[in-house]
Amino acid sequence: MVLAMKKEIEELKGELTIYKTALNNEMLSLRPKQQVMNVPKQEKFKGARSARDMDKFL
Repeated sequence: MVLAMKKEIEELKGELTIYKTALNNEMLSLRPKQQVMNVPKQEKFKGARSARDMDKFL
């Protein structure tokens, strides 16, 4: 009886390992691929800079 249970446990552990591996492989294939984002570049500042305006801003 004990030997039969030990054999069954070993078989179940083997199945569990197989299922875990299959699940991990599936999760890796479902991982979304990174997409390149096009971010517009800032335009150059075309005005006068003033420390007073900066103090007012802060």
